[in-house]
Amino acid sequence: MCAVFRCATEGSEGLENPGLRTYTLISKWGFPKTYRGKIMLVAFLGTHAPLLGTALYLLLGSSVGSGAALRILALLVVVTLVGTAATLVALGALLAPVRLTSSALKRYLDDRTKPDLPIDFSDEVGMLMADVRYTVEHLDSSIRSLEGLSGMDHLTGLPNRREGEGRLANDIARTRRGGGRLTVAVMDLDGFKTINDTHGHHAGDVCIRHVAEVIRRSVREGDWLSRWGGDEFVLALWDESVFASPEAVLGRINMDLRRSPVRLPGGGELVLSMSVGAHRYAGEEDLRELLAKADAAMYQAKREGRAWVLVD
Repeated sequence: MCAVFRCATEGSEGLENPGLRTYTLISKWGFPKTYRGKIMLVAFLGTHAPLLGTALYLLLGSSVGSGAALRILALLVVVTLVGTAATLVALGALLAPVRLTSSALKRYLDDRTKPDLPIDFSDEVGMLMADVRYTVEHLDSSIRSLEGLSGMDHLTGLPNRREGEGRLANDIARTRRGGGRLTVAVMDLDGFKTINDTHGHHAGDVCIRHVAEVIRRSVREGDWLSRWGGDEFVLALWDESVFASPEAVLGRINMDLRRSPVRLPGGGELVLSMSVGAHRYAGEEDLRELLAKADAAMYQAKREGRAWVLVD
């Protein structure tokens, strides 16, 4: 099995796309580091090569007098610099669709926001934007369909939002029948975007799974946790005994999270924190109102720098 895998890997490394040979060579340059900077450097060298050739000719091999040669050379320098500036501005504008596509894909990875890229351009980069948009929309539709059918979040193994809304509706009905006291908490991981930007999306996924595990082991059987999407979770808590009050549960979660740093894929550890807003169900609100009140409490916790805010 290992031998087969190794051979397959070696074979894939041996395959090379001929269209990427020049790009591969240029990408290995230590300076400049950015793709945009490399394009600018290539354009600069290309526009200045004629100037250098003309300068050498005028200074070394031309019969034109030195005064005339210097005037011609000065004119060429001015024209070349103006042309270079215009070329760099145009290249920067032509690279805008690539930057837009990259940022749109990053937003989708961060919070599942589908890219609103233009689809009415017919050149290569226009087709790139259109293809990325259609592909992500199709992928997102497939993912949501599969998650909806399974009722499970693929990353954490928790109930997904659709399943969670169904459970919460049942819990609301149970509470109205006098079946217990319900508290709903909306939980948001602090600094998730910064984690993705600094450590990469794989590290972000590791953090999400870690948070899910910490919360799951801190709540009792009968309570349930759902991943609502992105870095947001919803936790349903029942009863309010001394040892199982919402305050006690949220305190355990906060303490456990601080005592259990996550190990990042690239090495090192990171202590995570969450902002939590909780609302005790009074038997009057519907599902949307209940979640809205818990969500408002969560944003209050963020504004005030508190671990959680519990409102009645």
